Amino acid sequence: MRRRGMALPAATLLLAGALAGCGSSATEADDRTSDEPTVAPSVSIDPADLKPGNRPATPEALAAITLQHVRVVPEEFDGGDLYFERDEVGTVLLWGADHSLEVKAGAVDDDLLSTWCHDGMSGCVEVKGETDTATVGWDLATDDGTPGQLMVSHRSGGEERRAAYVGEKITEDPRKLDLEVSVDDLVALVTDPRLGTKTTLKMTKAQVSGFPSEGANGAGEVALTAGAIAAGLLETKEYADIDSFEKADVSGYGKGAFGVVGTRPDGSTVTAVHAPDLPAEKRKCPKTLTCSKGDTDGYDGWTEGSAETVRCYEAEGDRRAFCAVVRQQAPAPFPGDDLDPVLSGFESALETLWPTVPAATARRGESLVD
Repeated sequence: MRRRGMALPAATLLLAGALAGCGSSATEADDRTSDEPTVAPSVSIDPADLKPGNRPATPEALAAITLQHVRVVPEEFDGGDLYFERDEVGTVLLWGADHSLEVKAGAVDDDLLSTWCHDGMSGCVEVKGETDTATVGWDLATDDGTPGQLMVSHRSGGEERRAAYVGEKITEDPRKLDLEVSVDDLVALVTDPRLGTKTTLKMTKAQVSGFPSEGANGAGEVALTAGAIAAGLLETKEYADIDSFEKADVSGYGKGAFGVVGTRPDGSTVTAVHAPDLPAEKRKCPKTLTCSKGDTDGYDGWTEGSAETVRCYEAEGDRRAFCAVVRQQAPAPFPGDDLDPVLSGFESALETLWPTVPAATARRGESLVD
Protein backbone atom coordinates (compact mmCIF):
# COMPACT_ATOMS: atom_id res chain seq x y z
CA MET A 1 0.00 0.00 0.00
CA ARG A 2 1.43 3.39 -0.95
CA ARG A 3 1.13 5.82 1.90
CA ARG A 4 -1.13 8.72 0.92
CA GLY A 5 0.30 9.08 -2.58
CA MET A 6 -1.12 12.26 -4.13
CA ALA A 7 -1.96 11.97 -7.82
CA LEU A 8 -0.45 15.08 -9.37
CA PRO A 9 -0.27 16.62 -12.82
CA ALA A 10 2.92 16.01 -14.71
CA ALA A 11 5.47 18.08 -12.84
CA THR A 12 6.94 21.05 -14.66
CA LEU A 13 9.88 22.78 -13.09
CA LEU A 14 9.29 26.46 -12.39
CA LEU A 15 12.37 28.28 -11.18
CA ALA A 16 12.55 31.73 -9.66
CA GLY A 17 14.94 33.80 -11.70
CA ALA A 18 16.92 32.86 -14.75
CA LEU A 19 17.97 29.28 -14.11
CA ALA A 20 17.60 28.07 -17.66
CA GLY A 21 20.92 29.02 -19.12
CA CYS A 22 21.12 32.70 -18.12
CA GLY A 23 24.07 33.95 -16.16
CA SER A 24 24.04 34.71 -12.43
CA SER A 25 26.59 36.15 -10.05
CA ALA A 26 28.64 34.12 -7.62
CA THR A 27 27.24 35.93 -4.58
CA GLU A 28 24.22 35.02 -2.50
CA ALA A 29 23.12 38.66 -2.35
CA ASP A 30 22.42 38.87 -6.10
CA ASP A 31 19.90 36.01 -5.76
CA ARG A 32 17.52 38.57 -4.27
CA THR A 33 16.95 40.20 -7.66
CA SER A 34 15.11 37.17 -9.08
CA ASP A 35 12.29 37.63 -11.58
CA GLU A 36 8.86 36.08 -11.29
CA PRO A 37 8.90 32.28 -11.74
CA THR A 38 8.78 31.20 -15.36
CA VAL A 39 8.45 27.82 -17.02
CA ALA A 40 11.81 26.30 -17.82
CA PRO A 41 11.19 23.75 -20.59
CA SER A 42 14.86 22.84 -20.78
CA VAL A 43 16.85 23.44 -17.62
CA SER A 44 20.60 23.91 -17.81
CA ILE A 45 22.78 24.85 -14.87
CA ASP A 46 24.99 27.90 -15.01
CA PRO A 47 28.35 27.02 -13.40
CA ALA A 48 28.12 30.26 -11.42
CA ASP A 49 25.07 28.84 -9.64
CA LEU A 50 26.99 25.83 -8.33
CA LYS A 51 27.89 27.25 -4.95
CA PRO A 52 26.84 26.40 -1.39
CA GLY A 53 24.07 28.41 0.21
CA ASN A 54 23.21 29.48 3.73
CA ARG A 55 19.42 29.27 3.63
CA PRO A 56 17.52 26.31 5.17
CA ALA A 57 16.67 23.91 2.36
CA THR A 58 13.12 22.71 1.79
CA PRO A 59 11.90 19.47 0.22
CA GLU A 60 10.71 21.47 -2.78
CA ALA A 61 14.16 23.04 -3.18
CA LEU A 62 15.70 19.55 -3.24
CA ALA A 63 13.10 18.45 -5.80
CA ALA A 64 13.98 21.44 -7.99
CA ILE A 65 17.72 20.70 -7.81
CA THR A 66 17.02 17.04 -8.57
CA LEU A 67 15.01 17.90 -11.67
CA GLN A 68 17.91 19.97 -13.00
CA HIS A 69 20.02 16.81 -13.05
CA VAL A 70 17.50 14.03 -13.66
CA ARG A 71 15.16 14.34 -16.63
CA VAL A 72 12.13 12.50 -15.34
CA VAL A 73 8.50 13.64 -15.02
CA PRO A 74 7.29 12.92 -11.47
CA GLU A 75 3.65 12.00 -11.08
CA GLU A 76 3.69 12.21 -7.28
CA PHE A 77 5.87 13.43 -4.45
CA ASP A 78 6.13 11.80 -1.06
CA GLY A 79 8.30 12.08 2.00
CA GLY A 80 7.98 13.99 5.24
CA ASP A 81 8.27 12.26 8.60
CA LEU A 82 7.45 8.94 6.96
CA TYR A 83 10.89 8.85 5.40
CA PHE A 84 13.13 11.45 6.97
CA GLU A 85 14.42 12.23 10.44
CA ARG A 86 13.96 15.66 11.97
CA ASP A 87 17.58 16.63 11.23
CA GLU A 88 17.22 15.65 7.56
CA VAL A 89 15.57 17.26 4.59
CA GLY A 90 14.44 15.26 1.59
CA THR A 91 11.78 14.29 -0.89
CA VAL A 92 10.75 11.28 -2.95
CA LEU A 93 9.84 11.51 -6.64
CA LEU A 94 7.45 8.82 -7.93
CA TRP A 95 6.56 8.03 -11.53
CA GLY A 96 5.70 5.25 -13.95
CA ALA A 97 5.43 1.64 -12.83
CA ASP A 98 6.91 1.81 -9.32
CA HIS A 99 9.81 4.09 -10.17
CA SER A 100 11.05 6.15 -7.25
CA LEU A 101 13.95 8.46 -6.52
CA GLU A 102 14.60 9.41 -2.90
CA VAL A 103 16.88 12.39 -2.34
CA LYS A 104 17.95 13.58 1.11
CA ALA A 105 20.60 15.43 3.07
CA GLY A 106 21.42 15.13 6.75
CA ALA A 107 24.08 14.76 9.38
CA VAL A 108 26.71 12.08 8.89
CA ASP A 109 26.08 9.04 11.11
CA ASP A 110 26.93 5.34 11.22
CA ASP A 111 24.54 4.76 8.29
CA LEU A 112 26.93 6.50 5.89
CA LEU A 113 26.80 4.58 2.60
CA SER A 114 30.58 4.42 2.22
CA THR A 115 30.97 2.62 5.59
CA TRP A 116 28.85 -0.43 4.72
CA CYS A 117 28.49 -0.36 0.95
CA HIS A 118 31.34 -2.78 0.22
CA ASP A 119 29.97 -5.38 2.64
CA GLY A 120 26.23 -4.95 2.19
CA MET A 121 25.59 -4.45 -1.54
CA SER A 122 26.23 -6.25 -4.82
CA GLY A 123 28.74 -3.65 -5.94
CA CYS A 124 30.38 -0.52 -4.65
CA VAL A 125 32.76 1.94 -6.33
CA GLU A 126 33.95 5.53 -6.06
CA VAL A 127 33.01 7.64 -9.08
CA LYS A 128 34.50 11.06 -9.84
CA GLY A 129 32.11 13.67 -11.14
CA GLU A 130 32.72 17.15 -12.50
CA THR A 131 32.76 18.76 -9.04
CA ASP A 132 33.65 15.94 -6.60
CA THR A 133 33.67 12.19 -5.96
CA ALA A 134 30.71 10.07 -4.82
CA THR A 135 30.19 6.54 -3.53
CA VAL A 136 28.04 4.43 -5.87
CA GLY A 137 26.45 1.21 -4.62
CA TRP A 138 23.94 -1.15 -6.16
CA ASP A 139 21.91 -4.28 -5.51
CA LEU A 140 21.24 -6.58 -8.46
CA ALA A 141 17.79 -7.70 -9.55
CA THR A 142 16.64 -11.03 -8.14
CA ASP A 143 14.71 -13.97 -9.59
CA ASP A 144 11.65 -13.13 -7.49
CA GLY A 145 11.12 -9.88 -9.42
CA THR A 146 12.91 -7.41 -7.15
CA PRO A 147 14.45 -4.92 -9.60
CA GLY A 148 17.47 -4.02 -7.51
CA GLN A 149 18.46 -0.50 -6.57
CA LEU A 150 21.07 2.16 -7.24
CA MET A 151 22.37 4.34 -4.39
CA VAL A 152 24.77 7.26 -4.63
CA SER A 153 26.21 9.20 -1.69
CA HIS A 154 28.54 12.14 -1.13
CA ARG A 155 29.91 13.44 2.15
CA SER A 156 30.53 17.16 2.49
CA GLY A 157 30.72 19.59 5.40
CA GLY A 158 29.62 17.08 8.02
CA GLU A 159 26.60 16.04 5.95
CA GLU A 160 25.73 13.11 3.73
CA ARG A 161 23.81 13.81 0.53
CA ARG A 162 22.23 10.60 -0.76
CA ALA A 163 20.04 9.51 -3.67
CA ALA A 164 18.38 6.10 -4.01
CA TYR A 165 16.79 5.01 -7.30
CA VAL A 166 14.47 2.01 -7.70
CA GLY A 167 12.42 0.92 -10.70
CA GLU A 168 14.62 -0.42 -13.50
CA LYS A 169 16.30 -3.82 -13.45
CA ILE A 170 19.89 -3.63 -12.29
CA THR A 171 21.42 -6.67 -14.00
CA GLU A 172 25.09 -5.64 -13.84
CA ASP A 173 27.31 -2.70 -12.98
CA PRO A 174 24.84 0.19 -13.54
CA ARG A 175 27.54 2.26 -15.25
CA LYS A 176 27.21 -0.21 -18.15
CA LEU A 177 23.41 0.07 -18.35
CA ASP A 178 21.28 2.55 -20.28
CA LEU A 179 19.14 3.68 -17.34
CA GLU A 180 16.51 6.39 -17.27
CA VAL A 181 18.32 7.74 -14.20
CA SER A 182 22.01 7.18 -14.80
CA VAL A 183 24.95 6.90 -12.46
CA ASP A 184 26.40 10.10 -13.92
CA ASP A 185 23.11 11.93 -13.26
CA LEU A 186 23.09 10.90 -9.61
CA VAL A 187 26.78 11.61 -9.05
CA ALA A 188 26.25 15.11 -10.42
CA LEU A 189 23.18 15.50 -8.19
CA VAL A 190 24.71 14.48 -4.86
CA THR A 191 27.91 16.47 -5.51
CA ASP A 192 25.95 19.61 -6.43
CA PRO A 193 27.02 22.05 -3.67
CA ARG A 194 23.46 23.42 -3.47
CA LEU A 195 22.14 20.04 -2.32
CA GLY A 196 22.18 19.96 1.47
CA THR A 197 20.29 21.02 4.55
CA LYS A 198 21.31 24.54 3.48
CA THR A 199 20.95 25.84 -0.05
CA THR A 200 20.92 29.10 -2.00
CA LEU A 201 18.20 31.71 -1.77
CA LYS A 202 17.43 31.13 -5.43
CA MET A 203 16.66 27.46 -4.81
CA THR A 204 14.44 28.23 -1.80
CA LYS A 205 12.33 30.27 -4.23
CA ALA A 206 12.19 27.46 -6.78
CA GLN A 207 8.74 26.11 -7.52
CA VAL A 208 7.92 22.65 -8.84
CA SER A 209 4.49 22.48 -10.40
CA GLY A 210 2.30 19.99 -8.55
CA PHE A 211 4.55 19.88 -5.49
CA PRO A 212 2.23 19.61 -2.45
CA SER A 213 2.07 22.74 -0.31
CA GLU A 214 1.50 20.60 2.76
CA GLY A 215 0.90 17.02 3.76
CA ALA A 216 3.49 15.02 1.85
CA ASN A 217 6.72 16.77 2.70
CA GLY A 218 8.52 18.73 5.35
CA ALA A 219 6.72 20.97 7.84
CA GLY A 220 3.32 20.22 6.33
CA GLU A 221 3.47 16.70 7.81
CA VAL A 222 3.01 16.43 11.58
CA ALA A 223 2.74 13.65 14.13
CA LEU A 224 -0.56 11.79 14.39
CA THR A 225 -2.84 12.63 17.33
CA ALA A 226 -6.19 11.33 18.57
CA GLY A 227 -7.83 14.47 17.19
CA ALA A 228 -6.17 13.95 13.82
CA ILE A 229 -7.59 10.40 13.70
CA ALA A 230 -11.07 11.83 14.31
CA ALA A 231 -10.62 14.47 11.62
CA GLY A 232 -9.32 11.87 9.22
CA LEU A 233 -12.35 9.64 9.77
CA LEU A 234 -14.69 12.55 9.04
CA GLU A 235 -12.84 13.13 5.77
CA THR A 236 -13.78 9.63 4.56
CA LYS A 237 -17.01 8.89 2.72
CA GLU A 238 -17.78 5.93 4.97
CA TYR A 239 -17.49 7.73 8.34
CA ALA A 240 -18.48 11.31 7.51
CA ASP A 241 -21.69 10.85 9.54
CA ILE A 242 -20.00 10.32 12.91
CA ASP A 243 -21.65 12.62 15.46
CA SER A 244 -19.16 12.65 18.32
CA PHE A 245 -15.79 11.33 19.46
CA GLU A 246 -14.13 10.32 22.68
CA LYS A 247 -10.72 8.92 23.44
CA ALA A 248 -10.52 5.13 23.17
CA ASP A 249 -9.59 2.88 26.07
CA VAL A 250 -6.21 1.62 24.88
CA SER A 251 -5.24 -0.46 27.88
CA GLY A 252 -3.89 -3.71 26.48
CA TYR A 253 -2.81 -2.15 23.18
CA GLY A 254 0.80 -1.65 24.23
CA LYS A 255 3.01 1.31 25.01
CA GLY A 256 2.30 4.50 23.10
CA ALA A 257 -1.13 3.45 21.79
CA PHE A 258 -3.88 6.05 21.34
CA GLY A 259 -7.14 6.30 19.44
CA VAL A 260 -10.76 7.41 19.32
CA VAL A 261 -14.28 5.99 19.45
CA GLY A 262 -16.78 7.67 17.14
CA THR A 263 -20.55 7.32 17.57
CA ARG A 264 -22.88 7.41 14.56
CA PRO A 265 -26.57 8.47 14.37
CA ASP A 266 -27.76 4.83 14.41
CA GLY A 267 -25.88 4.18 17.65
CA SER A 268 -23.10 2.15 16.07
CA THR A 269 -19.53 2.92 17.05
CA VAL A 270 -16.23 2.99 15.20
CA THR A 271 -12.99 2.55 17.13
CA ALA A 272 -9.67 3.46 15.54
CA VAL A 273 -6.37 2.90 17.37
CA HIS A 274 -2.75 3.59 16.43
CA ALA A 275 -0.53 1.10 18.29
CA PRO A 276 3.27 1.34 17.84
CA ASP A 277 3.86 -1.67 20.09
CA LEU A 278 0.78 -3.88 19.77
CA PRO A 279 1.22 -7.09 21.82
CA ALA A 280 1.52 -10.31 19.83
CA GLU A 281 -1.76 -11.73 21.16
CA LYS A 282 -3.63 -8.69 19.82
CA ARG A 283 -2.36 -9.41 16.32
CA LYS A 284 -4.08 -12.79 16.20
CA CYS A 285 -7.73 -13.50 15.43
CA PRO A 286 -9.79 -13.95 18.62
CA LYS A 287 -11.74 -17.20 18.87
CA THR A 288 -15.00 -15.23 19.08
CA LEU A 289 -14.61 -14.06 15.46
CA THR A 290 -14.53 -15.61 12.02
CA CYS A 291 -11.35 -14.33 10.42
CA SER A 292 -9.43 -14.06 7.21
CA LYS A 293 -5.78 -13.10 6.90
CA GLY A 294 -5.01 -9.49 6.06
CA ASP A 295 -2.55 -8.38 3.37
CA THR A 296 0.03 -7.62 6.06
CA ASP A 297 0.54 -8.93 9.58
CA GLY A 298 -2.98 -8.94 11.05
CA TYR A 299 -6.49 -10.09 10.16
CA ASP A 300 -10.09 -9.20 9.25
CA GLY A 301 -12.60 -10.63 11.71
CA TRP A 302 -16.37 -10.53 12.11
CA THR A 303 -19.38 -11.86 13.93
CA GLU A 304 -23.01 -10.76 14.09
CA GLY A 305 -23.07 -6.97 14.41
CA SER A 306 -19.35 -6.64 14.99
CA ALA A 307 -16.26 -6.54 12.80
CA GLU A 308 -12.65 -5.51 13.20
CA THR A 309 -9.41 -5.34 11.29
CA VAL A 310 -5.80 -5.30 12.42
CA ARG A 311 -2.87 -4.34 10.19
CA CYS A 312 0.76 -4.21 11.28
CA TYR A 313 3.34 -2.51 9.10
CA GLU A 314 7.08 -3.13 9.24
CA ALA A 315 9.55 -0.28 9.52
CA GLU A 316 10.30 1.23 6.13
CA GLY A 317 13.04 3.75 5.55
CA ASP A 318 12.98 6.02 8.59
CA ARG A 319 9.37 5.20 9.45
CA ARG A 320 9.02 3.06 12.55
CA ALA A 321 6.90 -0.10 12.65
CA PHE A 322 3.32 0.29 13.88
CA CYS A 323 -0.08 -1.40 13.97
CA ALA A 324 -3.53 -0.02 13.15
CA VAL A 325 -6.75 -1.37 14.66
CA VAL A 326 -10.27 -0.51 13.45
CA ARG A 327 -13.45 -1.93 14.97
CA GLN A 328 -17.13 -1.37 14.17
CA GLN A 329 -19.87 -2.32 16.61
CA ALA A 330 -23.47 -2.17 15.37
CA PRO A 331 -26.67 -2.40 17.43
CA ALA A 332 -28.02 -4.99 14.98
CA PRO A 333 -26.62 -7.45 12.41
CA PHE A 334 -25.07 -5.84 9.37
CA PRO A 335 -27.71 -5.37 6.62
CA GLY A 336 -28.05 -8.61 4.70
CA ASP A 337 -24.94 -9.87 6.42
CA ASP A 338 -23.06 -7.92 3.73
CA LEU A 339 -19.57 -7.24 5.04
CA ASP A 340 -18.18 -5.65 1.88
CA PRO A 341 -19.18 -2.05 2.79
CA VAL A 342 -17.83 -2.58 6.31
CA LEU A 343 -14.47 -3.89 5.13
CA SER A 344 -14.26 -1.14 2.51
CA GLY A 345 -14.77 1.39 5.27
CA PHE A 346 -12.01 -0.23 7.27
CA GLU A 347 -9.57 0.30 4.40
CA SER A 348 -10.36 4.02 4.47
CA ALA A 349 -10.03 4.12 8.26
CA LEU A 350 -6.62 2.43 8.14
CA GLU A 351 -5.33 5.35 6.08
CA THR A 352 -6.12 7.68 9.00
CA LEU A 353 -3.83 5.75 11.37
CA TRP A 354 -0.42 6.28 9.76
CA PRO A 355 2.22 7.95 11.96
CA THR A 356 1.99 11.39 10.35
CA VAL A 357 -0.81 13.45 8.84
CA PRO A 358 -1.20 16.74 6.96
CA ALA A 359 -0.95 19.69 9.33
CA ALA A 360 -4.38 20.88 8.20
CA THR A 361 -5.96 17.57 9.30
CA ALA A 362 -4.30 17.85 12.72
CA ARG A 363 -5.62 21.39 13.14
CA ARG A 364 -9.16 20.33 12.25
CA GLY A 365 -8.95 17.59 14.90
CA GLU A 366 -7.95 19.85 17.78
CA SER A 367 -11.56 20.52 18.82
CA LEU A 368 -13.00 17.07 18.10
CA VAL A 369 -11.64 15.07 21.06
CA ASP A 370 -11.47 16.25 24.68
